Amino acid sequence: MTATVESLGEATPDDLVDLVHLIELLGYSVDAERLAARLGHLDSAAGYETWVVRDEGGRISAVAGGHVLWAYNADRPAAQLMLLVVREDARREGLGSQLLSHFEAWARSHDAASLAAVSAAARENAHRFYQKRGYHAAGSAYTKMA
Repeated sequence: MTATVESLGEATPDDLVDLVHLIELLGYSVDAERLAARLGHLDSAAGYETWVVRDEGGRISAVAGGHVLWAYNADRPAAQLMLLVVREDARREGLGSQLLSHFEAWARSHDAASLAAVSAAARENAHRFYQKRGYHAAGSAYTKMA
């Protein structure tokens, strides 16, 4: 299946409902109001982009979000895929691969030297998905609540 990947733009109330559901599939809790506020920070001026695939009814079936960032150890930016999730009933249709390819093309258009995907340690299916597409585990990240 070839679906159309589009930039999210200004999220409608229905978009926020769909996005909340998708983010909850990853095990995170958020409500539409808080998500709308977060999306206000995750804009292209700050180096972020959010893409969606819609079903025939216009509802969001899948979402991905990326960020271009600079590092102290490189002369070119890196790109990080921070979010990729597909609705349960739309899985195995190639939407995740399409969104990943879109992210990669976007990253290259921003001259990214490297691509990274964020995935929780327990998401073994996601790890296999990325590995099949040429990504590999690189280091460890450590987190501490502020």
